[in-house]
Amino acid sequence: MTYKSSTTNISKNGEILLKEFVRDFYHKILDINDLRTFEITLCDWIKNIDKNQTILKLLWNHKDYKLYFASVIGFFYQHGISCAINRNKALELYLLAVNNEKSLNQDYKNSQFLKGNDDEFHDILRNNNIIIGKYLLSLFYYKDIILNDRLKYFESARKGEPIAQYNLGYCYQYGKGVAINYDEAFKWYSKSANNGCAEGQNNLGNFYYYGRGISIDYKKAFELYLKSAKNGYNLGQCNLGYCYQYGKGVAINYDEAFKWYSKSANNGCALAQNNLAHCYENGIGTKKDFNKAFELYSKAADGKCVLGQYNLAVYYENGIGTNKNYNIAFKWYFKSANEGYGYGQYKLGNCYQYGIGTYKNIKEANVWYKKASDNGIKS
Repeated sequence: MTYKSSTTNISKNGEILLKEFVRDFYHKILDINDLRTFEITLCDWIKNIDKNQTILKLLWNHKDYKLYFASVIGFFYQHGISCAINRNKALELYLLAVNNEKSLNQDYKNSQFLKGNDDEFHDILRNNNIIIGKYLLSLFYYKDIILNDRLKYFESARKGEPIAQYNLGYCYQYGKGVAINYDEAFKWYSKSANNGCAEGQNNLGNFYYYGRGISIDYKKAFELYLKSAKNGYNLGQCNLGYCYQYGKGVAINYDEAFKWYSKSANNGCALAQNNLAHCYENGIGTKKDFNKAFELYSKAADGKCVLGQYNLAVYYENGIGTNKNYNIAFKWYFKSANEGYGYGQYKLGNCYQYGIGTYKNIKEANVWYKKASDNGIKS
């Protein structure tokens, strides 16, 4: 079965279905650690969705599919999900998502996809489309090379392709198909950053910030985060905001911190949503607004940020910006704790000890207190 875009109007329920699907698709990519099973895992997840054929049709028929959905449609075609396999079409769609990055900054403002309180999703969907496109395009070209033929991968990276250089640096940093080697990771991130790759600029900034294989240099980290942020990468924007907030490599400037956290949060970065909530909570670069802080912690928590999950639990437990709800507080403490966050583990132990949002269970409380202690959190 082959679909062609007819740019028809999509019902409200259809748009909600698309938003939720693309959000979950994006998080599935973030959660996958093994490139060898990446495509199988993602394909199986999509095929197990009852409405996967309807989703593809809705994606194609959406008038703004080029802005928001080209990369995801490409994955359907690459793997023949609800359509015939067409690798050429997949490649065309991946390139559309990646190469339209500059024009999208202007075109998306004319989109009628989202209105009212959903305006911020313009930025999130647009940037997710670009990020997913870059990731899938890179694997389309280089997956076999990454897993099976490093020499050819090196050759491709040495030709100056910034995405390949970035991915090679990532492989060296995290030991994907090669032994962990910070020196090599630094080298290839540097090449990628010099060739204008925003992701490479951010990751190189991290190396300077944390001193991975080199001496800590906050000023250099700040300069690289600034480049990454100006190139539209949401993690770079978040890290730049952090530098301004805490004076890392630059003078403290709360207004600039708030500005860059806002940009990053609007571009879908869960950590930035948490940090922006912290600004509203404490009046950093803006007026205190606990309702806004609650709203942003909720988004950060939904985006799987453990800090956001923990902070949202605190708000529910204490009735800050919302009504007290111990059951929901327990739920978010539990999620945060399961992700290994020490303070979340301690608070979860506290919930079990005193029956906050759950039944009392001293044995279970001690289990979580022990986990928290192992993470350096003392009572």
